Order: sequence, then structure tokens, then C-alpha cells
Amino acid sequence: MGPLSVVDSALADQAEAVVREAVSNAVRHAKASTLTVRVKVDDDLCIEVTDNGRGLPDEFTGSGLTNLRQRAEQAGGEFTLASVPGASGTVLRWSAPLSQ
Repeated sequence: MGPLSVVDSALADQAEAVVREAVSNAVRHAKASTLTVRVKVDDDLCIEVTDNGRGLPDEFTGSGLTNLRQRAEQAGGEFTLASVPGASGTVLRWSAPLSQ
């Protein structure tokens, strides 16, 4: 894994917004009491936020999640959101290549 210093400022700004939105959603909407944020740098910048909140309703869309998906698409990356298998909570994954 590489250092965060290889991430250009525009992508770093996107990543900061992603983490801020993910943490806000976990606390406000999922009522999570614990969350974990992982950031990995290889060929891509990968962010994973896992919480112990209520999980996802079957039909859930919100402006914050739409915003996260759009940020991933604009950066040439991916966005996924899933319930934690066998437990309560949610796993959010967001990634973008370091160079396009």
C-alpha cells in the first residue's frame, strides 16, 4: 500500500467529502454507535466505511448516496453499499483510480 501523499489534491478533496458524508449517514440515519474507516492506496484510492447501525432498508435512496455514486463516476471509480452479512450494519465502499 502506498502513502496518501500520492493522491492528487482534487481526488483528496473528493475522498474527504466521501468520508464526511459516509460518517454523517452512519450516525444520523443508521444510528450507528461504532464505525470503522479504512483507506487504502494502491493503483486506486479505496475507502471503506463499516458501521453497526440499522442496516439498509430494501428500498433506500437518498441525495447523499446519489452524491457519493456521482463522485465515484466522475472520478472513474466505483461505489457500493451493502448490509453487513450476518449482522446489523452497513459497508460502504468507494474507489477511484489514482490516474485516469
